[in-house]
Amino acid sequence: RQAGTPQTVSPPQGLAVTLRPYQIHGLAWLQYLRTHRLGGILADDMGLGKTAQTLAHLLLEKEAGRLDLPALVVVPTSLLFNWQAEAQRMAPGLRVLTLHGPARAERHAQLREHDLVLVTYPLVWRDIDALSAQHFHFLILDEAQTVKNAASRTAAAVRRLQARHRLCLTGTP
Repeated sequence: RQAGTPQTVSPPQGLAVTLRPYQIHGLAWLQYLRTHRLGGILADDMGLGKTAQTLAHLLLEKEAGRLDLPALVVVPTSLLFNWQAEAQRMAPGLRVLTLHGPARAERHAQLREHDLVLVTYPLVWRDIDALSAQHFHFLILDEAQTVKNAASRTAAAVRRLQARHRLCLTGTP
């Protein structure tokens, strides 16, 4: 191992899927970024397991006792239910809260009781006052190219969120 390269990691015990070798390498890289307090971008083609690697990363954080604040994942509306299903299937040990629909404001008080909070890009700026009042362990932007326009309301809202670690996921080059 060279200095400055990720150490080998084992997938979390509670992960209900088997990661491929390149996904384990990606998990090690995500852990490396967290260890060194670096933000990062996980970019690859669709279907190669960015969600699986991210869920494994969050579950590893929980199992290590570092996930003492929730992780916020901001997703396109079209991927919200996919994230819910994948979290339940792959990482059933994560307590997931979905902020969606007209009753979501009632759930803002429950953020600290969950490991993973899912919200959509259109709602992150609408709910920015409640979300910016909460500190997060991770802020993860899925399909992060959504905020490429720095002047957009969504990009401005995302910048207001408080998180120890930040990660962008994208399948778009």
